[in-house]
Amino acid sequence: MRRLWREAPYLTAGLALALLVALIFAARLAMGMAYWSDPGHQDQPIAPWMTPRFVAMSWDVPKEVVMETLDLSPDSSGPRRLSDLSEARGVPVEDLIAQLEAAIAAYRASAPND
Repeated sequence: MRRLWREAPYLTAGLALALLVALIFAARLAMGMAYWSDPGHQDQPIAPWMTPRFVAMSWDVPKEVVMETLDLSPDSSGPRRLSDLSEARGVPVEDLIAQLEAAIAAYRASAPND
């Protein structure tokens, strides 16, 4: 290692940085897999604090189903909670939750079983 550092310090530092970044991404992947494979995090009752992405991940439906149900465009700004969306639209959050539950049920009824 000392020889590598003496002969090419910038390349060695770049390699170390690349390995560190890869390790961080691998750790995030492992934590995400562990979180979403836990049955306690699947099919959670939809709540106002949830984001559209969280709902899609928890209920194992394509994010497009959730996005279309909530009339969101793919380029909409950042993760917004359902309560924020309902407040911005002036509708009760319970209405958004009911729409999501109906869309999820319809998707699951029409999707082939895995």
